[in-house]
Amino acid sequence: MPYPLSEVQQEMQGVVRAFARNEVMPGAAERDRTGEFPADLVRRLGELDAMGICLPERFGGLGLDSQTQLLAIEQVAYADAALASIYTAHFLALEVILGYASEEQKERFLPAMADGTALGAFALTEPDSGSDIGGMATSARRHGEAWSLSGGKTFISNAADAGVIVVFAKTDPGAGFRGISAFVVDPQAEGISFSAPQDKCGIRSAATYSVFFDDLRLEDDRVIGDLGAGGKMALSALNGARIDIAAMANGIAMRALDLAEGFATSRVQFGSKIRDFQAIQLMLGEMDAEVEVARLTAWWAAAEKDAGRDLRRAGSIAKFVASENCFSVVDKAVQIHGGAGFMRESEIERLYRDARVLRIFEGTSQIQLMTIAGVLASTYDRLGALA
Repeated sequence: MPYPLSEVQQEMQGVVRAFARNEVMPGAAERDRTGEFPADLVRRLGELDAMGICLPERFGGLGLDSQTQLLAIEQVAYADAALASIYTAHFLALEVILGYASEEQKERFLPAMADGTALGAFALTEPDSGSDIGGMATSARRHGEAWSLSGGKTFISNAADAGVIVVFAKTDPGAGFRGISAFVVDPQAEGISFSAPQDKCGIRSAATYSVFFDDLRLEDDRVIGDLGAGGKMALSALNGARIDIAAMANGIAMRALDLAEGFATSRVQFGSKIRDFQAIQLMLGEMDAEVEVARLTAWWAAAEKDAGRDLRRAGSIAKFVASENCFSVVDKAVQIHGGAGFMRESEIERLYRDARVLRIFEGTSQIQLMTIAGVLASTYDRLGALA
């Protein structure tokens, strides 16, 4: 660990590590094969007080810092990237409710999310509206004393398995980005339906769905924050969640590095362990450097978050560095394993599939670079010194 951990952080890391190694890891390959949603493991995360790490204690959380949350995500991702994806999607929904909901709404929804009885989902993406959220077509129209929600979302993690779905919809269709509002939706409500779980290349037991709304009635107490502020809420929540995705990437990369080092130490060719060959040493050295750089970057971004600073730059840098480094590390791990790493029964083959989506969801690597470039002028002066 390249940074000192507090006693509380060490304790949380140890609790989640033991859970991940003993309960999550043994069944990860089978869940990948079947795509079965790990409801029992989600419940166990709640029992371990790991579903509301940063939530204030008055809402049933632990009231800890974002860095502690990163440590927990890393350990879950080390054991099973799919469970880590479920976990981080839950935190994304939490970001919106904690940051923008009324006190009454927080008291109503957050305790169940903190204890794991209500899994969170974040419904933003649409078939024709990904990074361009201002182009969404889902709408909520006023009808008497309530709202009528109609439209559809896609690639929504946790949706049919959730207890709380944060949904973004146009309440002023002519206002573009400024016409989006946010709602808390009950997945059991009349007027909502789900596709079958979508078949994916990786993180297969982290179910994603298309979600359909057909005149779903919502009372005013389901509106989060101000009307028209949903676009800003979504982007703000994504900025914070990108740090969680960085931790997920780092956990996968840590596992890949351990697998590669272990294989290189046991595999013998030409009478020597391949660990002794310079070509392998160079790859292992690069992998170790890539993992630690990404972990330090995420740690820094989490500190920026807790300090209340603008996360557009830090969140995007953390996700870009960690997701790109993770894929590089996993790719080298496959190379070190040779043909064995390409076989379905190999854990490293599963990590290769799991890692690929990290450079796409919560904003592609290219979107991260555009975001970083967009705030660059306000970050550095002309001499390149930090402003």
